[in-house]
Amino acid sequence: MQSLTSCQCSVCHECFSQHFTVAIRDKHIRDMVCPVCGEPDINDPQQLDSYFSTLDIQLRDCLLHDVYELFHKKLTEHTLMKDPKFLWCCHCTSGFINDGDHWWEPQHQDVSCEQFQQWKRDNDPEYQKQGLAGYLRDNGITCLQCGFQYALTKGGCMHFTCSQCRYQFCSGCNNPYHKTACKAPQCSYPGLHAHHPRDCLFYLRDWDAARLQALLQRNRVGYNTDPASDADACGVMEQKDEGGQQVDSPCGVQTQPGQAGLCDKHYREYLVSLINTHSLDPAPLYQSQELTRACERYQVDTQRAEAEDDNDYHARLLKKLMEVPLGEKVPRKT
Repeated sequence: MQSLTSCQCSVCHECFSQHFTVAIRDKHIRDMVCPVCGEPDINDPQQLDSYFSTLDIQLRDCLLHDVYELFHKKLTEHTLMKDPKFLWCCHCTSGFINDGDHWWEPQHQDVSCEQFQQWKRDNDPEYQKQGLAGYLRDNGITCLQCGFQYALTKGGCMHFTCSQCRYQFCSGCNNPYHKTACKAPQCSYPGLHAHHPRDCLFYLRDWDAARLQALLQRNRVGYNTDPASDADACGVMEQKDEGGQQVDSPCGVQTQPGQAGLCDKHYREYLVSLINTHSLDPAPLYQSQELTRACERYQVDTQRAEAEDDNDYHARLLKKLMEVPLGEKVPRKT
């Protein structure tokens, strides 16, 4: 029997070799975990590096030469992705080391990607025709682990797995998903879960458009309602399961009047992106039950004082909850 250093599981030599051969040939390097318990935690970089150092020694004597060479190739790519100059190509799945002197479009020279996006919104007619569908695409999903960018909506399932590095995270707040118990204080949940801040799309997607608009209006933040074209179907790109394959294709759902040429789901996502960009706290609009649940979620004491009326109790809880910071990793792009 053979054991890994990351857990106490034991596997026979034949199954050990077969499992890692399949993982190396057909999967990502982050799938090279224990076949029994799935350890170690792939979202812990320090633990992963230590694990691979030991795994390299174990695989050397149990894999075919070409499989072992492929393992080293994938390990090298994994190491390269840690280089701050390493970037993923926005047109394909290849990566490269960027020296900072070359740009695809001259208007990008000497300006940040965010500033270049704003220039395109203001000056590029083709970009402007895309309306908010283009806005949601350019403010899509970015993996914090490797920096790979996805021109996809954040709606739908919030549990996102990066195809490049296999990092699992919430696309609304970028907090990691944990397959087993995590290290968060007082968390004993044993299954798949993440810890979402209250301004994460995970929670705000349940609000209707009128309520999200009310939060923006309360903070004097403008939003679009008029479509950029006459299209009657939402053009926001989504990742869909078609025949067992993940395919990127337009949403296609009927657009709604007064929702800027988007379907209801994606219009609400657009409003939430404005809320996140301006770091707006949704708590002031919470009803009593929502406020209590949020306080319990973030370990805010909900014990009620004697003779405390409903209004005073609500105001005190709201003040305590708003002392809890908003999401540190929530995307706040302009």
